[in-house]
Order: sequence, then structure tokens, then C-alpha cells
Amino acid sequence: MSNEEPQRPHLAILVVLGCMVCQMGAGFFYASRGLSTEVIAELGWTRTMWASGMAPMLLVSSVSQAFVGTACVRFGVRPVVVASLLCLGLSAVVFGSMQNLTHFYVAMMLLALANAGIGDVSIGSVITKWFERRRSVALGFAMVGSNIGSIIYLGAMGQMLDDSSWRVAAMTVGLGGVAIILPIAFFVVRDPRPGEGADFEENDALVIDRRTESIPLAEAIRTPTFWILFYTLFCYSLVQLGLVDQFVLYLTDLGYSEKEAFAALQLAVGAGIAAKLGAGVIGQVVSPKTAYLVNTGLLAISLMLIPFAANGLALALFSVFFGLSTASRDVFLPLVVADAFGSRYFAQIYGVMILAFVPGGALGPLVLAETHRIFGHYRPGFIACIGLTSIAFVSLTFLYRANARKT
Repeated sequence: MSNEEPQRPHLAILVVLGCMVCQMGAGFFYASRGLSTEVIAELGWTRTMWASGMAPMLLVSSVSQAFVGTACVRFGVRPVVVASLLCLGLSAVVFGSMQNLTHFYVAMMLLALANAGIGDVSIGSVITKWFERRRSVALGFAMVGSNIGSIIYLGAMGQMLDDSSWRVAAMTVGLGGVAIILPIAFFVVRDPRPGEGADFEENDALVIDRRTESIPLAEAIRTPTFWILFYTLFCYSLVQLGLVDQFVLYLTDLGYSEKEAFAALQLAVGAGIAAKLGAGVIGQVVSPKTAYLVNTGLLAISLMLIPFAANGLALALFSVFFGLSTASRDVFLPLVVADAFGSRYFAQIYGVMILAFVPGGALGPLVLAETHRIFGHYRPGFIACIGLTSIAFVSLTFLYRANARKT
């Protein structure tokens, strides 16, 4: 036994690094949003047509994530992640060769399947199994992969666009990323075996108590806590995906060059790296509910800056605050869910909660695109985003009175 125990922490760290690399694949989505101006110009689409691709993507992503947790339990996390990365490569090929909206929707749906399998549910599930005491730190390190991947993808595509078409850039960068990530997923990422991970802490009375208190899905969805968190996730998805989808278009309207718009998007993604690492540390000393409440307030503040993005300082502050808040959500929300409902049924509960992305993520891009079509600018859409997020902030204050588990 003494020969095995020292290896377990190192093995857990290796799994966290593997999860972080797999999460990098999710960065292809953000990079593809940066190609909006080239795609719209070549194919003759409107902004609403471009934004419409988010609806099938989010529908497939959210519904499939409801089953990802079950698949991880039945088959293990490794085959789920590997299959998802293969979908990511296929989506890059379809995206880079698309000629019409049907092709675009297929590419987005394949991307949705990919992101579902390397996203919060699968990665969050495996991390909760490997860690109990340092779960927030582990989640922070694992989830930062999507931000690192976004910066790499955006940088690579930006460089390739100088000499190549957007089609070549999308396929080359997308397939190249899969080729690098796939071996890591196959050989490193896995669920803990008996005696590893959180099971190693089985003599800890607090761990035993928290597992005993775990609430099954059927009971969780009948609690106010579940629906408060569901609504806040709806708001996060609406504003995050809506702004990311229209961000480059909005900044070019304001007179920024395409490279300057890419740089602002990269700044937001870069801030997310610090956010997720910092969120992991904060989660060790601050209650998940308090951290998530403050984070939602920061998101609302960032949205109040976006109407003034013509000013360089306001744009920089928005990018930083927006990147900090949206990235930290990937850490704080899983912690709140685990804190409220326990870790035993985390994958199933979180997978169903992700369904909030269907209405939120689909409406965000469409509302902003239609706002621009009707009014010629985005300001009414921005005001709606600020209002909805402010309501989410207020609703989170009731989590203290709607705790799902008995204390």
C-alpha cells in the first residue's frame, strides 16, 4: 500500500492536465466565430443567417449533454471524449467546405456534439470523481483549457488569413488541433479506479457525509435551487454566445479593423485563463454561492460597458470583465451544483441543467442580429442583456434560502 499511495496524487495531476488539453478543443468554436466577416462576405449571407447557426448547435449541444453524463457512467469518460474529438475534426472539414446554410447547420451540429463530449459535464464529472478537498483548484486548471485553445486557434487562424482563405484556415487549424489532442485523450484521461481519486479520501468523515447527502435528479429538479441556477445559466448563455457571435461584426461597425477585433476577442479569452485559475483558488476559501453571486454581478457590469466600446479603454475593460466572468462561470457553477446536490448524481443533474443553453444560446445571437437589422445598431439588445443578467444576480441572493440539501 505504501508504494501505491505516493503515486496517486501524481496520477490525479496528470489526469487534470489531460482534461485541460481536451478542453482546448472547445476553443475551435470561438475561433470559428471570428471568421464571420469572411463567411458572410463570400457566401452573401446576412448577419441573421449567420446567427441562425447557433440555434441547431445549441439544441444538439444541450440535449446531447443531458445524455453525456449517462454515457460517462456507462462507458467511462475516455470513449466519450475520444468520440467527441473525432466529431470536432469532422465539423472543421464540413465548416471549411460549406456552400450553403444546410452545410453550415451540419457543421454547427457536429461541433455541438464535439463540445458536449469535451465540455463541462464530462470534464466536470471526471474531476469531481478524482478530487474532493481540492476540487475547485482542479476544476480551474482543467477548464482553463478552452481559453488556452481559443487563443491558440484565434492566433493561428489570424496568421493563416494573411496568406490563405478562411476555408483553408478553418480546416487546417481544426484538424491540426484534433491531431494533437486526440492522443492525450486516449492515453491520459480516464475515470479513477477503486482506491483512486476521491475514494482515496473515503476515511474523511466530511467526504462520507457529503456523499450521503447527494440528491438524485428526480428530486433535484423539484427544488427552487435547481431552477434559480437554470435561469442564471440561461442568462450566461444568452449574453456570452450572443456577444461572441456578433462581437467582431459589432467592432468592425465601430470602425475597428478585423485584427483589432480579433485582439479584443483574444483579450477576453486571455482574461478567462486567469479567471479560471483564480476561481479555483477562490473556491477554496469562499463559498460557491457567494463566488457565483459576485461573478454574476461582474458579468452585469461588463455588459454596461459594451455600448461604449468605441472608446478603447471601455472596450479593454469590457473584454477583461466579460472574459473574467464568463470563464469563471465554468468553475463556479459546477461547484454550486455539487455543493447544493452532492457529487454522486452530479453528471446527470448538471447535464439536464445544461438544457438552459438551448433557449439562451439560440436567442442571444438572433436577438442581437435582429436588433441590428431593425434598428441599425445593437443598443436595444444590449439593454435587454443587462436587464436579464441583473435579474439573475438578484435571484442568486435567494440561494441562501433555497438550499437543496439539508444542513
